[in-house]
Amino acid sequence: MRLLQADNLTVAIGGRQLIEGLNWHVHRGEFWCVLGKNGSGKSSLLYTLAGLLPVAAGQLQLAGESIASLSLPALARRRGLMQQQQSDAFSHSVLDTVLLGRTPYRIGAAWDADEDRDAALAALARTGLSEKLHADITQLSGGERQRVALASLLAQAPHLMLMDEPTAHQDVAQQLAIMRIARELTSLHAVVASCHDINLAARFATHVLMLGDGRYWMGKSSEVLQPQILEQAFGCGFRVQGEVFIAE
Repeated sequence: MRLLQADNLTVAIGGRQLIEGLNWHVHRGEFWCVLGKNGSGKSSLLYTLAGLLPVAAGQLQLAGESIASLSLPALARRRGLMQQQQSDAFSHSVLDTVLLGRTPYRIGAAWDADEDRDAALAALARTGLSEKLHADITQLSGGERQRVALASLLAQAPHLMLMDEPTAHQDVAQQLAIMRIARELTSLHAVVASCHDINLAARFATHVLMLGDGRYWMGKSSEVLQPQILEQAFGCGFRVQGEVFIAE
């Protein structure tokens, strides 16, 4: 099922065009990693897809419907974003923070239903945070706080899951765990994640969108992750040693 369709999409910020004329389809069952050097538009693309930045030009559809025709609760059930940085102005428990992801399913309800709490607890277990249930989010490490954000996205369970640098602030074991979760989610969802680690993308992503200076490449990971394409996108040489990409 096609969950995202971008037609001639232009992404811009501060009057500067980062991506122009992007035609892109994302289907359920796909895990897309968005790669490119700093400033190429990876995060801005995800923020545009999530509605936090306006569409500069072109059209976006979610499951065959224009985003302009969908209500905010409907949009929240179809797409969700895990941001790269979290800002917490007030103390809050980890569980209550994750339960915010259930908001699109309880519009008008004063309290969380049993199914909301079950979804939040399952998400915390999946991200290895069950023991932090009642912890204050302002007292967590950066990596733990990012995993709380991931758990909230899991509890929200939108059709299209957008993740901006989901492995940021994580140790090696947690990077692998998060990428495994992202790949597993494709059984029911589509996942699009910006990423800096080419080798993690090669190992886990089904597809890659590579952003360069005014250009882009897309397709199955094995087709896009080629030294000649990487060299054009990043401006440095690459070689493959075994199954590992090494920049030179």
